[in-house]
Amino acid sequence: MPTVTVKMPKGLHARLEAEARRRRTTKSAVLREAFAQRPTTAPAGSLYERARHLIGSIAGPGDLSARSKTLEGYGQSRRP
Repeated sequence: MPTVTVKMPKGLHARLEAEARRRRTTKSAVLREAFAQRPTTAPAGSLYERARHLIGSIAGPGDLSARSKTLEGYGQSRRP
């Protein structure tokens, strides 16, 4: 079985150690079980399909990329 090294904050490591002690098993076994319980497939649909209900839910300009006043002269050399 391949070996993996993981860095984690002290608080999370303490939780992992406590869970391993509670279950009377190794930290590796706790992590393997946690990963095995997670779904292996990505959420269905594109990001657009998953966020479609949010489109138009706030007020504002229709096109945020067209800020002509603030972009005047952008990209031009400042040298005479």
